[in-house]
Amino acid sequence: TLLTLSFLCCLAAAGFFFLGRAWMRAAAFPLAYLIFMVPMPNAMADGLEQASAAASAEMANLLFHLSGMPFFRVGPVFQLPNITIQVAQECSGIRSSLVLFITSILAANLFLKTPWRRVALIAVVIPLAILRNGFRIFVIGLLCVHLGPQMIHSLIHRRGGPLFFVLSLIPFLFLLWLLRRGDTRESAESETKL
Repeated sequence: TLLTLSFLCCLAAAGFFFLGRAWMRAAAFPLAYLIFMVPMPNAMADGLEQASAAASAEMANLLFHLSGMPFFRVGPVFQLPNITIQVAQECSGIRSSLVLFITSILAANLFLKTPWRRVALIAVVIPLAILRNGFRIFVIGLLCVHLGPQMIHSLIHRRGGPLFFVLSLIPFLFLLWLLRRGDTRESAESETKL
């Protein structure tokens, strides 16, 4: 972690020294974006995983409740009609959530002009990630109830992350489209006033 962070600091210092302030100002976003190549400290990763798993369990709880399925919950453990499932720390979905977060920062910078729209796009990633992971737990629970407990060992559980990630891109891209459309409309209105 420190080695990678040191490399980025040296890269920034070399940029200022050899290329100057104007060039570095133009390259500020790409250089700042490189911070995501720094590995997250273990304590921070563990904390994020625990928080994400807990929030995902809450979302799954809401989805089970809305579906009308009978269940009993104690903390991260759900007792469903024919199986008990536990939302473990490994079920946090934190990696795909970080990918979505990093994607949102890039998309906001590339496609949106207004600062509040950029912040809105990035901020929506947190509830979207929780919804996605809670929905994944809910779907796995439904499959276990309706198709059998063996579904807990199925591909949808072990390798289903990319599928649910793609599903989370649908509302993300729709929101990006709406925000970009608003940006474009505001730009056109300001140009006609001039």
